Amino acid sequence: MIFLTDAISRCFEGREGDKYVYLIGEDFPAFEGHFPQQPILPAVVQVQFALDALARLQVGVYRLKKVSKAKFSRPVPPNTRLGVEITPKQQNTFCAQLTLPDGQKCGQIIFEVEPNEAH
Repeated sequence: MIFLTDAISRCFEGREGDKYVYLIGEDFPAFEGHFPQQPILPAVVQVQFALDALARLQVGVYRLKKVSKAKFSRPVPPNTRLGVEITPKQQNTFCAQLTLPDGQKCGQIIFEVEPNEAH
């Protein structure tokens, strides 16, 4: 059994400027059952990609405290290179811009975290 955090970590390709880039292959586990005829990445998983990018930016493990705003404007299909850019807003609050390979935004998430003491 593979954990979602492990699957996300395996998608990480590297950093391009301020963006953390993930290649989300067709075998990514979150696509299973999420519209089998036309799979798209669930919004809750896009939030997890934002948390992974934050952990890479600030070197740590964080627990999501709350999402104060989220807008998903384009679907993320299999075999997509997803870009995630993290911008600090306030203490423990961040904005994640998610982009598709053509540079178009596919999502924006404003979220608050707290350090994961148990990790």
